[in-house]
Amino acid sequence: MSSTPSSRLRLTPSNSPFLPRPGRSSHRGRHSLESRLSLKRVIGTTCASPTGFDAAESSFAYIAGGAVVVVDVEGEIHNQRFFRARPNAIPTLSPGNPTYSPSTSTSTTPKANDSRNRVSIPARDSSYGVGDWSESPSSKTWTSRERIKAATSLALSRDGRFLAVGETGYAPRVLIYSLEDTSSDTPLVSISEHMYGVKAVAWSPDTKFLASLGAANDGFLYLWRIDPRTGAAKLFQQNRCTSYIRGMIWMGNSLITLGVRHVKLWRVEEFAPSSPLKQRFTGEMSSPSGPQKSLPGRNILLGGLLEATFSCAVAIDETRAIVCSETGDICLLDDTGKQMKLTKVLEIGFMTACITIREQVVYVGGKPGSFCTLDLKMFMECNPDCVLKTSESPSGLLALGFLKNNLVTVDAQHSIDIWSTTYIPGRKDTTISRIQIPGHGDAILGVEVLCQPSNADAAFFTWTGSGNIVLWDVDGRIRDSFNVELEDAYFENESDPVNQLTVVKATRGGKFFVTGDRLGVMKVIEYGSKDCVSETKAHSSNCQSIATYEDNSKFLIASCGRDRTAQLFHRTSDGSFEHFQTLEFAAKVVQVLIPSSDRVITCSMDRTLQIHDMVTKDGEPDSIAAIPARSLTLKASPASMAMVTGGRSIFVSLLDRSVCLYDTETGRLTNTFKCTDEVGVENVVLDSLITRPPTDKEPALLLGISNTDKSIRLYDAQNGNFLDREWGHTEAINGVALIEDAEGPKKVVSAGSDGTIMIWGLDSQEQAPSSRDPSPMKDNFTSARPPLRRVLSKAELAEFQRPSRSAGRRSPPRPVSKRRSLFNLSSARSSVTAIPSSPASVIAEDTPSRRPSGGSRSGSPPVSPRTRVARRPSMPILKLPKTKSTSNLRAFGSLNMATEQACRTLKAYRKKLSSTEPISQDVLAELDQELRLTSLALGDRAKQSRELSDSMLNGILDQYSSRLMAMLDEKLRLGNQSSARGESYSPPGKRPNSSGSGSTRESI
Repeated sequence: MSSTPSSRLRLTPSNSPFLPRPGRSSHRGRHSLESRLSLKRVIGTTCASPTGFDAAESSFAYIAGGAVVVVDVEGEIHNQRFFRARPNAIPTLSPGNPTYSPSTSTSTTPKANDSRNRVSIPARDSSYGVGDWSESPSSKTWTSRERIKAATSLALSRDGRFLAVGETGYAPRVLIYSLEDTSSDTPLVSISEHMYGVKAVAWSPDTKFLASLGAANDGFLYLWRIDPRTGAAKLFQQNRCTSYIRGMIWMGNSLITLGVRHVKLWRVEEFAPSSPLKQRFTGEMSSPSGPQKSLPGRNILLGGLLEATFSCAVAIDETRAIVCSETGDICLLDDTGKQMKLTKVLEIGFMTACITIREQVVYVGGKPGSFCTLDLKMFMECNPDCVLKTSESPSGLLALGFLKNNLVTVDAQHSIDIWSTTYIPGRKDTTISRIQIPGHGDAILGVEVLCQPSNADAAFFTWTGSGNIVLWDVDGRIRDSFNVELEDAYFENESDPVNQLTVVKATRGGKFFVTGDRLGVMKVIEYGSKDCVSETKAHSSNCQSIATYEDNSKFLIASCGRDRTAQLFHRTSDGSFEHFQTLEFAAKVVQVLIPSSDRVITCSMDRTLQIHDMVTKDGEPDSIAAIPARSLTLKASPASMAMVTGGRSIFVSLLDRSVCLYDTETGRLTNTFKCTDEVGVENVVLDSLITRPPTDKEPALLLGISNTDKSIRLYDAQNGNFLDREWGHTEAINGVALIEDAEGPKKVVSAGSDGTIMIWGLDSQEQAPSSRDPSPMKDNFTSARPPLRRVLSKAELAEFQRPSRSAGRRSPPRPVSKRRSLFNLSSARSSVTAIPSSPASVIAEDTPSRRPSGGSRSGSPPVSPRTRVARRPSMPILKLPKTKSTSNLRAFGSLNMATEQACRTLKAYRKKLSSTEPISQDVLAELDQELRLTSLALGDRAKQSRELSDSMLNGILDQYSSRLMAMLDEKLRLGNQSSARGESYSPPGKRPNSSGSGSTRESI
């Protein structure tokens, strides 16, 4: 079956001589999953006109979101059956089934593209290439791009065997189901010929034909020949119909369409077209015989009703029908003569919405709640006095129909009532039996569970924006309802009130109901008396969430709003409710929870989760305060959160389509997973999280809703494995609740903006083993742990030295400021190998140098005089002050850093003095001069900046000069004794200096 828009543009000819290859299984590449959610009951309907309702024999059907509900009535008992098809559903009558109609041999869906002369797209633009002509797109899982389409029209065959359903939106389908099934997700036939919505479908009285009418943008009316034995469909005739149609009925062998200034009769003429099946097996490759015959139609002359909009019609016999306009005109359409005639018989006085006939009585219902009955015989005689009875009902009628022994009505409150055949809608008669399938009547904004035991004997409750709160049991019956008064707020540029009920929370046992509206007003209503015991302006704007906690000693209430605050309330010892603290945040607060009497948890749009501890004063139980305890940083903005049983961990759903599990005691992220589908194709944002603890048969479950694809999803809370998803709502899902009844199976309740409530059964049986092992907790993997980080600073790195290498490979710093002549330069090069390594030399080693090291030049011949003359111009450069490019200062930054570096260098130098290596006299003179100049510079700086005291300066100089000179003297003495050549030793007092008299000891 073709289910996606791209499947309508396939390149395969409808009469291909090749046998189709079997399509790939839709379960390929996915592990086996058992269905955990099953639809048990639907409350409410989305039917808004007679095209969404039909009755035949002892069954009637109506649309509810993306599903069709078929109700079988037997006396006082009624049972619901559900028919719906996913976008990738494969019909039973597929090409591989020989019972399928031969009109389209290679497609899963009957097409009429050849008849409509649609131009196919090039191969490079098609989603399916020529090599994939036999592959069905249903091999891929459906995504949010293939959204569930709402059912807009349906029709039951007169014999009660088949159900036809039309969808809305782009590339809709016409689905044909067999009513022999109890409930089905697989249609017999799927027709995807319409492009922009199906407005109406209708079965012929003999079930030989099915008519499908597209919306005005689609502009086509198709007539399909149905095999009465198998239900296979084949295109029979078609024509254009671009008017705005409100209804379509059969009158004998003719089809009538009616709408805005439009009533047209289409005559169906049966003929025997040539079949292309003969050409296929005789080897003829020519195209089928001539073009298909169009469906002939003729407009009805409206006369004085030229500006009327016709809303409903019903057939009297094969040549006559009753047609009604929205303004209340009741007309007779007669086709007995050569010329069709539309005659206005009477004006009923109210806007008509539906009409039906039973035993020579015509029943007419209106949207305002008006109802009347007409005598059929007098009406056919065009007698305006044919009205029998009139009545008024509290709500208007949208559709009605008769079963064998019952009358079924659909009112404006989306409630369905099953009456006895003698009942007149609007009249109060206690003797008349009534079976009600209630509805909410408005968009449902939320659903919550009532903790048992409850005072109302209800399992859950729902509420609407108008303030109506309804309490339900698990069988879909209303136990109680009440209204919350809302303050109306009008603005200059808005005519409708903007205030509405946004959130409702019930306390334990349903004793109190806490409500919040769009104006930020929070009310506490006592359920027994329905009185408001507390009312306060909690927030400046919309109230987002409310949480309650109640035990034997405390009753706490927390609310959050768009004003970036969370308000905390408690019930005092005298029974009144008191506000005790306001928590302010940097962004809008999404949700608030009170898991225990001593903790409040909030999450906000600034990607944070805040935990506050509740404390009280000693001896004053009414003095409560919330103290910040911990703030957790999230990876993305939160959408919802739910506590795990025990209160130690919390699930947080994020807008990056993932769910994270945090430990509230340590703030550690313990697990995270993406909210993917069964094959991992698409991730969604999960909202309204609900957790369920593990049992003996199955692990913990995580339940949520996704408005990305309008689905209800179930995940394994331990490892994040996908378990199941189901759908049925076609508009936003505003809430989900988990009902755990000790006496019965667990159930899930979902509520949507389309006004429907769906009750799902949650299978508690142990899941069959999967083809792959479940993923263990991510904490057991080293890759899931946070990466290690230990970055060393430059000061810490300077304390380390590289391993010692050969002296000839080193290039120590060159003290060029002291070298006045070429002789000094050459002597320095010859003795540089004796200088010990230091942190400065390590830094200089990494710096490229133009000169090779001294060790590498020890065996080279003397430099020629010509070369020495060529190098003289570089001497002035060597005399320039040291800059940042000097190698031994490249690691220096600030003065403090340079001072620390000098201290480390002196420490390392003292350690090297313990070795037996000789020291050159020139190098010692250089060191003497540098120490003396450094001490002078420190003295000048101390006098100028007044930062160092004289005692501190003297202490530093005395300590380092005495220790350093003592070590130098000992080193020189040991060097003289071990010298093999008996070189003379110059005492320290005779050392040369460049700036005055005195030895280094005396100068210091």
